[in-house]
Amino acid sequence: MNDPLRSKLNLVITAIVAFAIGLGIAARFDLTAPGVAQEKNPPLRLVSSKAGNIPDQTLPMNGFAEIAERITPAVVTIYVDRDVPEHAQRRMPLPFEQFQQDVPPTVRGSGSGFIISEDGYIVTNNHVVENAARITVELFDRRRFDDVRLVGRDATTDIALLKLESDDLAAATLGTSDGARVGEWVLAVGSPGFTRGTAPLTMTVTAGIISAKGRNIRIIDESSAIEDFIQTDAAINPGNSGGPLVNARGQVIGVNAAIASRSGSYEGYGFAVPIDLAREVIDDLVEYGQVRRALLGVQIGAVDAPIAIDYGLERPYGAQVMAVEEGLAAGAAGIRVGDLIVAIDGEQVESVNDLQRKIRKRDPGETVRVEVVDYDRDRRTVSVRLAEAEAIQSASAVPEAAANAPDPLGLEVEDLTVDARQALDLPRDLDGVVVTDMDRFGQFAQRWPSRTENPVIVSVNRSEVSSVEDYRREIAKVGPGDVVSLLVYDPARKSTIPVSVPLPSTPR
Repeated sequence: MNDPLRSKLNLVITAIVAFAIGLGIAARFDLTAPGVAQEKNPPLRLVSSKAGNIPDQTLPMNGFAEIAERITPAVVTIYVDRDVPEHAQRRMPLPFEQFQQDVPPTVRGSGSGFIISEDGYIVTNNHVVENAARITVELFDRRRFDDVRLVGRDATTDIALLKLESDDLAAATLGTSDGARVGEWVLAVGSPGFTRGTAPLTMTVTAGIISAKGRNIRIIDESSAIEDFIQTDAAINPGNSGGPLVNARGQVIGVNAAIASRSGSYEGYGFAVPIDLAREVIDDLVEYGQVRRALLGVQIGAVDAPIAIDYGLERPYGAQVMAVEEGLAAGAAGIRVGDLIVAIDGEQVESVNDLQRKIRKRDPGETVRVEVVDYDRDRRTVSVRLAEAEAIQSASAVPEAAANAPDPLGLEVEDLTVDARQALDLPRDLDGVVVTDMDRFGQFAQRWPSRTENPVIVSVNRSEVSSVEDYRREIAKVGPGDVVSLLVYDPARKSTIPVSVPLPSTPR
C-alpha cells in the first residue's frame, strides 16, 4: 500500500476513534442537548414520606360514605296532616257556590326527623309538627307508623319530640355541640318526603363546614325565644328541617332548622339548633311532658362597643337589661332597666346567648348571684331566685291550644284601647273587644247585617266580655252545630245588635 493511501486510512481511523471517545465523554457528563436525544417525560422518582397524625374529623379520606351509611338508617320522613278550618276554605255566597272550587279539609306537609332511642323517640323541629292533627312517620326501611304520638314541643327552641311504638330501631349517636369548632366538617341529612316527579324525595345528604356558632337570627317568633344556632354552609333545603347535623365522627351535633335567604332558596346560610340545647328540651319533655325553664325575669339586648365605652367596660361583653318583668325576683332584687348583667355566679357573661345558656342550665327556684354594672358605672351583686316560665303567665290565661286555635267565627279581636275608642267614637262605658280582622267568607260575616268593619263584641252566649281572654274563653266552650249568641255594638249605627251565628255541624 503506497504512503498516500496509508495516510488517508490512518486519518479516517483516527477520526472514528476520536468520535467514539467524544460520545462516551458526552454521555458520561450528560452534555447532550435536551431537544436532541433526551426524553421529554422521564419517569418520576417517587419518594415515600411518613404520614402525619391528622384527626379523622378534619380530613375524611374516603369521602363521607361511611358517615352517611351510619346515620341514614336513623333518619325518618315525617308527614303531617293539618285540618283546614271552614272559614279558611273561602266558601262563596250561596248564589255562586257552583263556581266554588273544592278545598280539601286537610293539608299535608312533610319534614325530617331522627331516631334517638331504639324504643322510638324521634327528634324534629317544632315548626314541622305544629298544629298537626295527625302525624305519620316513614322509616329508612320504608316501614310506616300512623298516628305517632307527640310527646311535647317547645316553640322557644323549635324542638319537638315524637314517640312511635317499636323496639328494634336504628338510633343516631348524639355528640356534643359545645365541643364543635368553626371550620369542622359536617353533614346535613334529611328526608323531605315531598314529591319530585313520580316518587317522594327521601334521603338527602349534603356536606359543608361549621361557619359560625352562637348565631341569633331572630327567626323564632316567640318573645322568650332561645336562639343559639350553629351556622353551616351545608345545604339545608325545605323539607330537611328536623334532620340531624352530623360531625365527621357520625355524631349528631345539631338539629337542622332554617336557612337565611333573600330568594327563598339555598344561599349558603343554614342554621341548626345545637344538640346540647335540644337535649335539655328532650329531657324535660320525657320527664315532665313539658319544658321547665328557669327565668331571670328580664328582657335583654346585646352590648356593643358604644355601650361598653359608655359603661366603662374594657371591651363589649355582658347583656343589657331592656325590660324587667313585674312580679319576678329580678325586679325585687333591684335589677333595673339599663343595667348590664356581666356575671352569673362568678362566671363572666359574654353575650346574650351566653346569659341564656347559663340561666337555662339552672332549675326553677334556684338562687343565683347576678353581677351588674349600672348606668353610673357602679358594680354590685344581687341574689335572684329564678322563676319558672309558667309563672309569668296569668293564672286565668287561656290554654295555649285554645289561644292558637282558629276562631270558628272567622274573627280576630283585640282589647279596647284609648286609641280605638277615640277612632271609633265609642261610648265611655262600653266594654267589649273590637274586631280587627274579619274573614268575609267566615261564619260571622255571613250573619253580620252591617258593613262596619270594626264592630265591638259585647257578649258571647250571654256572658259579658271585656277582654280578649274573656272572648276566647267563651268561644272555646262552643262546638260544631252550636249557635253562638252575640251582642255586637255597631259604631256606624251607634247601637247594639244581637247576632246569632250557627256553626257547621261537622268540623272540617
